[in-house]
Amino acid sequence: MREWTREERYVALDRKDTEKLRALHDRISQSIWRCSYHVQTVTGLLGDTNGFSYFDGRWHLFYQWFPYGAVHGLKHWYHTSSEDLLTWKNEGLGIGPGEYYDDKGVFSGSGFPEGDVLYLPYTGNHRDENWVRYPYQLLAWMDKDGVIHKQEEPLCGPIAGYTEHQRDPKMFFHEGYYYFLIGVQNEEKKGRFLLMRSKEIRSGWQVYGELNVRGYDDFGFMVECPDLEKVGDQWLLLFSPQGLEPKGDEFRNVYNNTYFIGQMDFEHCEFIPNGPFKELDRGLDFYAAQCAGQNIWPNRAVLEAWFGVSDYTYEPTAEEDYSGLQTMARILTIENGALKQRPADDWKKLEETLCGEYCNDAETEMPRSAVIEVESNNSAVSLDLYGADDHPGFTVEYDPQSRYLTIERGHMENQINTKYGTDRRVHLENGLSQMVIFADASSVEIFVNDGEYVLSSRIFPTLQEHLFRLKQSDGKTALYKAARTVQDDFVL
Repeated sequence: MREWTREERYVALDRKDTEKLRALHDRISQSIWRCSYHVQTVTGLLGDTNGFSYFDGRWHLFYQWFPYGAVHGLKHWYHTSSEDLLTWKNEGLGIGPGEYYDDKGVFSGSGFPEGDVLYLPYTGNHRDENWVRYPYQLLAWMDKDGVIHKQEEPLCGPIAGYTEHQRDPKMFFHEGYYYFLIGVQNEEKKGRFLLMRSKEIRSGWQVYGELNVRGYDDFGFMVECPDLEKVGDQWLLLFSPQGLEPKGDEFRNVYNNTYFIGQMDFEHCEFIPNGPFKELDRGLDFYAAQCAGQNIWPNRAVLEAWFGVSDYTYEPTAEEDYSGLQTMARILTIENGALKQRPADDWKKLEETLCGEYCNDAETEMPRSAVIEVESNNSAVSLDLYGADDHPGFTVEYDPQSRYLTIERGHMENQINTKYGTDRRVHLENGLSQMVIFADASSVEIFVNDGEYVLSSRIFPTLQEHLFRLKQSDGKTALYKAARTVQDDFVL
């Protein structure tokens, strides 16, 4: 892959480069790994979910973006929108680097709708002549005409007692105060949560305190993309810790995305978990999840995430000068004390054409983009997605004796990030009843037992890897060709 110099990586979007970027998009749009129903980078590199929110009748999703290539360069926000969480429209540049406080990158942040304004708090990065970083928590806002404005003065500057790693504000309102939660690293190089609050959005922000999680003190060396969400009468604390050690079948990615369910004690700045923290997603590629700022569903949260992991590389597309996509939107509920994650309500719109319905063994052509519905009755199931004539593709297997569901991408021609293993597995205490699998050219998302678990993984099947194989001892499986709901157009 191409080696980038610092000077090449720290280049802000220049409108004079529109035709150059259009040509780049036209080239990458021919890639066999472009998706049909996932938000994907318009050019260059896509990263964290940003500014996810419901405002003025539409869902708004921004993502971290470096326009010029598949490298973590100078960060911008790119803007997409949707009416139904399935059909996404490219809107163009959201926020770009400015004069000082964010001249070295518009880092991650959230969306908070209020009245006629969508507030977009984010972290800006400035570096001095010695390349020392200074983080600032900044504010932008979007009006109903879609115009984004920046506030000149920061909400707060670098906070004493912590290293340069202070970022990713998640804004919310509770009982008369606006809050934002950021991830920080203390001077002992430990990841922590810091809560800020104010009576007003645009000014008056003060450190409220370091958020204590009762019974827990170790979240690795850094916490990224923290999020506090009230779902019904309980709270979710979601975050992306860096530096956790693997624990059996859990936390096997280099960095993971985790959550607690519990109660929030604002008076004592403490989160009280109902149980241990768990992985949001048990697949190979999932990070930087964020729930939408929205006030239409008090008993639900709506989540999006980066379909990737920090420090991983995705060579097949990077060699074509692009990288990255977002997961499908998920609806989160808490039922009987457990988190449920389901695809967006109207997901069946994706089932364009029924390719076949099978009750036992089968082998047929695999659509590049597909939806697969499996009913199991706790029976043995073996699926081979994007298999070749002489080797398996991405395999999904359930063993009713051990009650383990296992995914494996190590058979495929294109191998990525093998240092962290090529398989993942989950133990299904109550067995397997059903799965819905969304396979989209370079990604697989598996929703298990009506949202009990989700496993998300990137794959890069060649054109020779085109077969669907099924072995099933009971139940039935339906294979559908998927519709296109995300137009791969160039909008700057």
